[in-house]
Amino acid sequence: MHIQPIRLHNDEPPIALILGTGDIASAIGRELFLARWGVVMLRDEAVPVMRRGMAFDDALEDGVTQLDGVWGARAALPEMLPTLARGREAVVVARLDPAVVIAACRGVARVLIDARMRKYAAPADLRPLADRAIGVGPGFAAGENVDVAIETLPGQEGDIISHGPTATPTGRSVPLGGAKEERFACALIAGPWDPWVVPGTWVEAGTPLGFLGERKLYAPIDGCVRGIVRPMPNGVARGAKLAELDPRPGAPCTGVPPRAGRIAAGVQRAVGALLPVRPVLA
Repeated sequence: MHIQPIRLHNDEPPIALILGTGDIASAIGRELFLARWGVVMLRDEAVPVMRRGMAFDDALEDGVTQLDGVWGARAALPEMLPTLARGREAVVVARLDPAVVIAACRGVARVLIDARMRKYAAPADLRPLADRAIGVGPGFAAGENVDVAIETLPGQEGDIISHGPTATPTGRSVPLGGAKEERFACALIAGPWDPWVVPGTWVEAGTPLGFLGERKLYAPIDGCVRGIVRPMPNGVARGAKLAELDPRPGAPCTGVPPRAGRIAAGVQRAVGALLPVRPVLA
């Protein structure tokens, strides 16, 4: 399948609209920002962010945050998003209704990227919502619900798919320090979540990580808290991943992780193919 590239004819920076504020979405946002794009990112409240030190999501709580030298800043008014993004002082992060933001950015956003990593959801057709649509991870099919899809399967992450679907999830986690699925602390019941520890804390197996409803949630292994979901007083779903432990000594809990960086590089290559003319900025 051949996709006709879009040609940019003015000196304004193009705007990328990214659905998701987790580590993969944030790596993509950072990559595009460094490539001279204006970037708007939207939190999906149904997808809790766990690796907060590796994401721009904390800007929504703290006003600003930084990811490997790039700032993220919170914005509240949808009509201001295009202006703020074009100003390129920071990646713009919002918790607004995606439909409202897409309407505000219609005719302005050159590319819409869904990087929410909702593995088993059935994505809607994103192509009518922007000049070009890119889907990251499972559920997307180039030529059906997006223009281009990006593979996230370990060993293939960052591969560009111009026709057909991405791979079906395997359900297996990428090992860290020999630990696979056992490094995650998951919700055994649905209920409100109140964490007790912060990313970067070293804990031993059996250490309480927080309260899920009226039950304590314990660390499954020894390790550094690589990520932990912030308080969710309205509740989390049964089975949701709430914390991740990394057993490696000196394990990083901030910055762009290697896998997310490879996926972001793939998105950047896809964007470069779809919109090959870089605007001239002062």
